[in-house]
Amino acid sequence: MRPKRCTRPLRGRCPACALRSYARWAACGLTLMAAAEIGSAQEPLPLLSVDLDLADYGLQSAEELRRGRVSVAYAPEGTRLAVYYLRDTPIPPRPTPPDPPPTPDPDPRPEIEARETALWVWSTAEILRDAEERSTFLDFVESQGITRVFLYLAAKEGERASAGYIPFSSDEMGPFLAELRARGALAYALDGDRDYVLEENHAGVFRTIRRLVEHNRSVSPDQRFHGVRYDIEPYLASGFQGLARQKLLDGYVTLLAGVAEIAAEGDLRVAVDIPLWFDAPDEETGEPMLATLEGRRAPLIEHIMALVDDIAIMDYRTDAFGSNGALAHAYDELRLGEQMDVDVFIGVETVRLVDEDLHTFFGPVREGLPTHAEARWIVLEASDSGAVRLWLVDGEAALSELREKTADADLLRHWPAGRPTRVSADSQSFYNHGVTKMRDVTAEIVRRVVASPAFAGLAFHDYRGLKRLLDRR
Repeated sequence: MRPKRCTRPLRGRCPACALRSYARWAACGLTLMAAAEIGSAQEPLPLLSVDLDLADYGLQSAEELRRGRVSVAYAPEGTRLAVYYLRDTPIPPRPTPPDPPPTPDPDPRPEIEARETALWVWSTAEILRDAEERSTFLDFVESQGITRVFLYLAAKEGERASAGYIPFSSDEMGPFLAELRARGALAYALDGDRDYVLEENHAGVFRTIRRLVEHNRSVSPDQRFHGVRYDIEPYLASGFQGLARQKLLDGYVTLLAGVAEIAAEGDLRVAVDIPLWFDAPDEETGEPMLATLEGRRAPLIEHIMALVDDIAIMDYRTDAFGSNGALAHAYDELRLGEQMDVDVFIGVETVRLVDEDLHTFFGPVREGLPTHAEARWIVLEASDSGAVRLWLVDGEAALSELREKTADADLLRHWPAGRPTRVSADSQSFYNHGVTKMRDVTAEIVRRVVASPAFAGLAFHDYRGLKRLLDRR
């Protein structure tokens, strides 16, 4: 999630590239609109391409490919192409989705009970080391009533994080945590990387937790961390859409179990940030995502809830109601939180996102180059060296450019790209909606769930985005 580690074409929720991968939302019942229904027709796209490692998708060769899904993201720095999945199987029967929970009756109580208000903060190093930034941030925390800060654990100046270990300075962090407490906020040490699920990185993560325990034991109570929080996003790891998925999920819960065991030694709360679809059935099989921990195979969300004290759902929707609203996506986590005594924060997005068009292609493959440019095409190029590239072709200019770039048409195969569907940024972030709508929607969310003992409060992503939104008033 951290901007400085954003290396994939479409990393989920990355403030640096402002892109969001559809991999987050595929199983959550996201309402998709045909691109043609959204607005006027767009100009033809430039020729787009992305290099592939077929092994990430469980494929041995390009000849095995039967279908797939790609995303076209309209980012400020340019239109970009990414692959969501590739498959070697025909389209399976679509499972019947479960009915959404009913919209609750209006809450007659006039007052909204107080809950915590949390804030993700990724720019810790700049805040710590710039007096003006520090003062502005602390004033913001106090003025906005922030009571929990998910504070990215910045490495000590001159040192670097490596394989899960962050060498932070207690002399630097301790006084800052005391200042936060004086302003009414407790801090979680926040970190996360998709590759933390890999076994070779577990030791570094555990080393960080031990260092946090040591910190809390060596400083005064007001300089202690309240907890440790991980935003790992295993679905962004290489191979998640292929044969490696189960290994990655098992590695994820194994890592959380180790974190929880060490954190207990220092009285640190353990928390994770999760997408809104971790409890949803797989879009193709209809089965829940499962993981195995110490020989016990169970739904992923149940393992997570058994290991942590609280979760934050990245429930990024700008409507409260409906089957794709924030309330519907939080319902099951709140219910499970009540059963397992886990606090649940409902996340709210404020940073700038981008629209995406999704193309799902399938059916008989056609050899060589497309013969006309009257439709969008998915073209796969597999060279004799084993390199594979996927192209999206839209319009005569792009097709002509592809002819020039590909030396051997015999190495090409193509499919119709299919009618695009749109994932709207405005359905996920309040960036373009403004403060009034954000406050109206979040107040409605709180009003409807405040009676749940599992509801911990709202969590806003992130400090920079929320401050920018409020400053635009």
